[in-house]
Amino acid sequence: MSGLPRATRAPASRALARLVLMGLALAGCTDAAPPPVLQSVSDFRLVDQTGAPFGSEELAGRVWVANFVFTTCPSVCPMLTQQMANLDRRLQARDLDVRLVSFSVDPENDTPEVLRAYAARHGADATRWRFLTGPREAVKAAVEGGLRMRMGEREAPGGDIAHGMHFVLVDGQGRLRGFYRSDGDGMADLERDVATLVGG
Repeated sequence: MSGLPRATRAPASRALARLVLMGLALAGCTDAAPPPVLQSVSDFRLVDQTGAPFGSEELAGRVWVANFVFTTCPSVCPMLTQQMANLDRRLQARDLDVRLVSFSVDPENDTPEVLRAYAARHGADATRWRFLTGPREAVKAAVEGGLRMRMGEREAPGGDIAHGMHFVLVDGQGRLRGFYRSDGDGMADLERDVATLVGG
């Protein structure tokens, strides 16, 4: 047995235990590995809710997150837009410089004016969060060809439009880095991966 007095050994043991716990905690806080590069996103040029041209050129050098909605959606779009708003608040709280882009899958009806009113209802700041529209074929090329998400046709007058419900992460070099479910776990994974790319 050690020659140290018992009163000396106990504090030393507690101090060692604290160091081990701190080491484990720090190990859990290490930066996660960045998500893999999947493919490059093709260039696109659309119009945002302010009526200004907006596309890959304005996003160059920026990490950005995309989702896909339309303003008269009778099903999931309000939830998807709310999830983007929640993500925006969390990223701002962490001071992460990220752009958010919502593509309208109903560009014939979602004019810049309509999207501007929709953005205002959801508290979207156009300096960080853009809602995009444009000629249908140009939007479809960006959504399906560039971001690999579905963009269907309206099923009936006033009805739904089938479209992708995942969020898409793109890095500052214009490369796809991941597809994320819109539930709590998926959004947590997205926030984590955004932070690894931005360096937050």
